Amino acid sequence: MRMFWPDGCVGALEIDRKSPEFWNKCINEFLRYYTYDPRVATEDEARASIRAHMRDNVRRTLSDDRERADIKIADAKGTTYADHMPLYMKPGVWSRLAEYWVSDEFKKKSITGKKAREAVKAPHTSGARSFDRRRRDYIEVHNGKLDELAVYKDCHTLKDEERKGEWITEEAKLIIGKAPAAEDDDPDDDANDDESTESDNDHGMSAPYEVVSRGGPVIKG
Repeated sequence: MRMFWPDGCVGALEIDRKSPEFWNKCINEFLRYYTYDPRVATEDEARASIRAHMRDNVRRTLSDDRERADIKIADAKGTTYADHMPLYMKPGVWSRLAEYWVSDEFKKKSITGKKAREAVKAPHTSGARSFDRRRRDYIEVHNGKLDELAVYKDCHTLKDEERKGEWITEEAKLIIGKAPAAEDDDPDDDANDDESTESDNDHGMSAPYEVVSRGGPVIKG
């Protein structure tokens, strides 16, 4: 995907406007190595699901790269995003991103997003990180296993020393109370790693079909 990433595009919507052919290039490259199972999906459905998966990857990649750069900038005072380009990123893409992330446009979007998160009925404590990013972080720490209830608690309980583990709102507590097997869980207890379950959708595919690797394992979506 990074190989075909068009210079100057800072996200999926900009790719749609400036280089819509990007998606088909990536899908065609993907289908050189994988195929879909025609028993459960048509080619159009398979391509649509791969495209949706790629759009999520664009968002996650940009978010992850910016967060890593923020850490490096904090450690190396006086540097900017332009000084911390990942080795796998095309210079033309990174140059535009470095400008965009310090622009008023990006700052306004960040403020709008923060206000929107604060306005929801059950706000969360995940900050700017998406729940999907929190799930991936959990999976990395717990050897590929995912406990959705543990991730939900992490995203909806307070983190400061005095109130650590308390639910951010009563609504957040009520929501998890309706989840299966949630009755025996105490929000103040650490998650039981041994009871974690594997993710039902590790690859982020959005349609119910299988992508079969040519000469490799089956990837279920």
